[in-house]
Amino acid sequence: MIATEKAIEKKIHVSTHTVSEFFQKDLGVIALPPYQRPYVWNRQKIEQLFQDLLEHFFNYSKGKFIFDENAPLYYLGSVLFHENADNEKFYIIDGQQRITTLLLIDKKVHKSSSILDQGKWNLNYNSRLSTAHIKKNFVELTSYEHFNVIADYLSSIYSKLVLSFIVTNSEDDAFTFFDSQNNRGVSLDAVDFLKSYHLRELKEKEEEQKVFVKKWDSNNAGQALNHLFEIVLWRSRNWKGNAIQFENKDLILESFQKNTKQTNGAGIKLYANKNNVLATSLSFTAQKGLKLELAPLFVQASPEEYPFALRQPIYKGAGFFLYVEKYYHLYNILFQADGNEYVMYVSKNLIKDYNYYFQNFFKLLVVMYYDKFKDEQLFAFMLWTDYLLGAFRVNQATIVSQTAVKILRDYKQNLIDVIEAAYDPEDIIDFIKHYKISGNDLKAIYAKPINEYGAENGIRNRYRKTVLDFYGIDEKSPLTEKYLWIANKINSSKHA
Repeated sequence: MIATEKAIEKKIHVSTHTVSEFFQKDLGVIALPPYQRPYVWNRQKIEQLFQDLLEHFFNYSKGKFIFDENAPLYYLGSVLFHENADNEKFYIIDGQQRITTLLLIDKKVHKSSSILDQGKWNLNYNSRLSTAHIKKNFVELTSYEHFNVIADYLSSIYSKLVLSFIVTNSEDDAFTFFDSQNNRGVSLDAVDFLKSYHLRELKEKEEEQKVFVKKWDSNNAGQALNHLFEIVLWRSRNWKGNAIQFENKDLILESFQKNTKQTNGAGIKLYANKNNVLATSLSFTAQKGLKLELAPLFVQASPEEYPFALRQPIYKGAGFFLYVEKYYHLYNILFQADGNEYVMYVSKNLIKDYNYYFQNFFKLLVVMYYDKFKDEQLFAFMLWTDYLLGAFRVNQATIVSQTAVKILRDYKQNLIDVIEAAYDPEDIIDFIKHYKISGNDLKAIYAKPINEYGAENGIRNRYRKTVLDFYGIDEKSPLTEKYLWIANKINSSKHA
């Protein structure tokens, strides 16, 4: 045994073991905490592992791989456990990806005599995504180009693969390690850290943890939550005034981890806004005074109806997960293929030629507006938003990531701030109508003659023709009268 054990401090113990020794250790019940992210290693990651093993443990001669008995030990990194004395379980905090893959390979090679069949390791994967990846990887292992070479010498290889083995009985210490390092070959996204951080706030509420983990993993299929945090949640909260920057992992963590609030045991504090008001309207008579029409109360509300606002303070734990759940569903209600009728109509017929940057910017503005006013003048808002963004489209040859920043930063007020502060949709629409680009009214931008749009089949002319088709105007026309077309469309359309 090549273990060198030492106590760093009372709560943390570190040892070094080969994989063979590690799998034979009698730890008791080994488990995955409910807040652990899913098993996500794919074929590319496993093939890279195989390639690393081939290069380290084999020599290639005369068309064959020859195992090198004298190959030195190969270090695979560290595995972090939290030893929970309350339920006598060892939770894998960091290292799940590698451990799961090594166990799968062992099971494939040794079948009924594998480590898993010895009963020492009995991991329970709660995520459907984990289960899917495990099944797929296990089935495909034998199809890997060099699987048989590895399989023939697996026991010898596992006796020379080395792991640092870290055990702590302090959950806080465990996550201090976790937050400071990534799994081998898989960089943790901000959403992975946020999930773990906020689930820790629910460590005494296992059932709630399970509910939120299931929803989170389901919602994050295809990395959907990454997209939501980047283009909607972070920007809606942080693109204020004229000091605007683009998001990164650290900034997202600062906003949704460091800058969240602790609940005081009395529940999640709510804030008055369009989504959470005591009354929907009031009237007055001299005889009875004020009369309030109360909003209906929902016990089982749909997630998109949760009484949160985009820029409100966020509370740790359940408050965070419910907030994210709301905007995940709201975003999908607006932009899925069978989503909001108004949004789908405009997306398919008017803004379809927007590039990636303007598509995302348009979505951000629509989410912020809908969060404030729902369907009230939504169609009008989108047409006038296109009036603003389209003016930039026809005024410049290229739209880049900084164009959205320029729209917000370089005018007298930030459009996102205007949406957030508005009490009436007309406040926003009026702001857009009077927006100026480098001192020029938007009407003047649209008065540009067609010969200044560039190539006939270029981006700007494609956009011009899309606009003309949307409003039913001859495709050879300029966009001079777009202001009037919008007003007529709003007045006559079933979408108004």
